[in-house]
Amino acid sequence: MKRLLAFFIISALLFALSACGSDAPSTPLVDVGASPALSGADSVGSDAAAFNAENGKTPAARVDDTAAAVYNGTEGITLYGAAAYTNTGDCPITIESAVFTFTAGGETFEHSFVPPLAEYAVLMPGETSFLTAWVPQASETALSAGMEVSLSVSLTPRRAEAARTLLLVDRLYLADNYPNFTTLSGRITCAGALGCEMNIIHIGFYDAEGTFLGAWYFTKNTLLEGEESKNFVVQMHGLPLDSLAERANSVSAIGFGFTL
Repeated sequence: MKRLLAFFIISALLFALSACGSDAPSTPLVDVGASPALSGADSVGSDAAAFNAENGKTPAARVDDTAAAVYNGTEGITLYGAAAYTNTGDCPITIESAVFTFTAGGETFEHSFVPPLAEYAVLMPGETSFLTAWVPQASETALSAGMEVSLSVSLTPRRAEAARTLLLVDRLYLADNYPNFTTLSGRITCAGALGCEMNIIHIGFYDAEGTFLGAWYFTKNTLLEGEESKNFVVQMHGLPLDSLAERANSVSAIGFGFTL
């Protein structure tokens, strides 16, 4: 939750049409394409009764890929984990809880959590999204940065009871233009007639062979009217994926809007 609060505090500063006024070294942006086209079932609605009547009642989610790392973060040695998951049920779902189980150095580390703003991240059947977790370790940990780590993930999906505000994410670019992190830029479009004041965006990164490299999420407390588009720039501090712009061949993204 510390990460989530930090995102809201700095989001007004980061959300801009371009990275104007930056002193970063000038390097080419790497075009990683757009998020996949979404189906007609992705339209926005506000009638909960109609929403529930049109969908099934069996929630299910499949974990497709995982990625993990141990690195030296701002709070010391930190476990990083990411998962790609797909709605395999017959109804819209949200993720009620997730369990990330890391194995490193002959030890197991279990982290249970409720995904941030999970109630707004409604997935339709067949859609894919991402979960990400950072788990700082005690100062006396036997873990060390760069050591081999594996991750298994268990999810508890539940049937979504309300319609969503879908955000489309495209024109995505990665730039390794800072020494310690990668910059992501792109465009967010509010799909449908309803707007939103805030949002959460989930991003997954893949290499040329389709291997899942990891994931990231961010929030922006900016107003989006229905069908409106806005560009964004976000600096991915704390993402332990070196030379991501060089390694990533494609990106999958999905976003959800909400009003508090």
